[in-house]
Amino acid sequence: MKKKFWTSDKLFGLVAMFISVITLIIFVKQTNIMEKQSRLSAMPYLMIETSEIGSKNVYSFQLVNHGVGPAIIDTTILFYKGKTYNLEFKDFLKSNFQSMDSIPVLNNASINPGLAIPAGGVRNILQVGGDKKDYDAFFLVLEKLYSNNFDFEIRYRSIYDDKWRITSKYEIPEKLN
Repeated sequence: MKKKFWTSDKLFGLVAMFISVITLIIFVKQTNIMEKQSRLSAMPYLMIETSEIGSKNVYSFQLVNHGVGPAIIDTTILFYKGKTYNLEFKDFLKSNFQSMDSIPVLNNASINPGLAIPAGGVRNILQVGGDKKDYDAFFLVLEKLYSNNFDFEIRYRSIYDDKWRITSKYEIPEKLN
């Protein structure tokens, strides 16, 4: 007598293998979803913000992280009149505009490579102020600056090494490959 090929043991084994393969597929998909969620939960979102308090003659430039993860600075480059500058903003202004020598700098901070700006963190790039004359003189500096093709580029990354950049032309962070 011939034995049956499909015995109950073979059927149970085949069903168990099928269930294992389906479980593996679901596990891989869940892992990918969790990794994507983890990356998004650590995404920095840098922006340059300016504030002006005319009544106190104060003007500020700040680098603000509106994201949910730290932003790690890679490079900061300034472009002006066709030249590239790798200087702090305060030093750049002082080297290109003599009138900055008489304008009081109330606060400034470096933006060096490796600097981590935490989620919700603010880095005060430059704050100038003084009397009305100094305040107006600074606005003349800004006017000259922007009328001569001033641009900046700040490249930064997340803790997962995803890279972005912001420029004066694109205020929204641009993802880099």
